Amino acid sequence: MAVTRVQQSISSPTVKIPRQDTSLTIRLPEIGRRRLQKTDFAYFCSIAAPDAEPEELRTVIDWGNWVFPFDDLFDNGSLKDDPERAQILVEDLRAGMADEAGQRPVLSDYPIVQVHNSVWHRITQAQPIGIRRRFARAMNDYCTGCLAQVRSCSKGELPSLEEMLCLRRQSAGVSPLFALVEYAHKLDIPDHVFECKSIQEIERIGTDLVLLQNDILSYCKEEKEGVSHNLVAICRHNGMPAQVAFNHVGEMLIERYRDWYLALAALPTWGERVDADVQEYIRGVQNVVRANLHWSFRSGRYFGKANDQVRKTGMVTVRGNNADFKLSMA
Repeated sequence: MAVTRVQQSISSPTVKIPRQDTSLTIRLPEIGRRRLQKTDFAYFCSIAAPDAEPEELRTVIDWGNWVFPFDDLFDNGSLKDDPERAQILVEDLRAGMADEAGQRPVLSDYPIVQVHNSVWHRITQAQPIGIRRRFARAMNDYCTGCLAQVRSCSKGELPSLEEMLCLRRQSAGVSPLFALVEYAHKLDIPDHVFECKSIQEIERIGTDLVLLQNDILSYCKEEKEGVSHNLVAICRHNGMPAQVAFNHVGEMLIERYRDWYLALAALPTWGERVDADVQEYIRGVQNVVRANLHWSFRSGRYFGKANDQVRKTGMVTVRGNNADFKLSMA
C-alpha cells in the first residue's frame, strides 16, 4: 500500500452551461460518441474560462472535444508506433494554421483536421494577433511532442525521467489551453510580456502541475492499456517500488507549488491596464490546473464507476505487486 498527496481546491467550482449549438457537427461511430460524451470536456472548459462569452467558450469546448480523439491516436491508437503516418497527419494539421487574419484554413481530407481547421479559423478573428500566434506555436510544440512520442514507441525506447518530463511538456497538450483561455477572455497582452522570464516560468509550472496530476491519476488506466509514456511508469521501470514511484512524482508536484510563488514574487509591472490582464492570464493558468483536477474525477475517464470511491478513499489498485495506492487529497 502506498500513499501520495495531491493538493486540491476544497470548494467545488462554479461552471457555466453553454447553450447547445448544432451549427458545427461531426459524425462519430457510436463508441466514439459515447466516449466523447463521457469525457465531458465542456465541464473542464467552464472552469478554465469561467468568464468567457458563449461564442468563445464554444470554440474552447470544440478544441477540447477535438483534442481527445486526436491525442488518443498517438497514445494507444493506430498511430502510436507508426511515425510515417503520424507525420502525414501532423503536417496536414499544421498546414491548416496560417498566421494571417481572415485566411481560410487549407482544405484537408482528414475529418479530424477539418474540425481543428474550424477552431483555428475562429481564433484567427481574435485580436490582438499575438493570441493566434501563441496558439499556433503551442499547437506546433504539441504536435512535435506527439511525433517524438510515436518515434520513441516505434523504436521501443524508454526515456529517462527528465527526458520524459521534457517530452510530456509538449505532448500533454497543456500550453494550447493557456492561449485558448487568453482568447476566450479577450485579453489584450503585448507580445513582449510573454518574453518575461516570470511569465514563462508560470506557464512552465502550470504545464508541469497539469501533467504531473494527470500522470498520477491516469496511471491505472494507462497501465492497463500498456501506455508507457507516464512519469509514474518511468519511475517504476527505473526500479522504484510502486509506493516510492507515486511519492516521487508527488514530491515533484509539491516542488512546483513552491516554484509558483517564487515566480509570482519576481513578476514585474507593465502598467495598470496591462497588469490587470496579466493577472487575469495568470488566473487562467491556475484555472486550467484546477479544472484538470476536478475534471479528472468527474469525467470517468480514469476511474469509471469508481470515481467517487477513489476520491473519497484515495485508494486505487495497480498491477505488478497488486499493491493499493492511496491518493490522499489535501
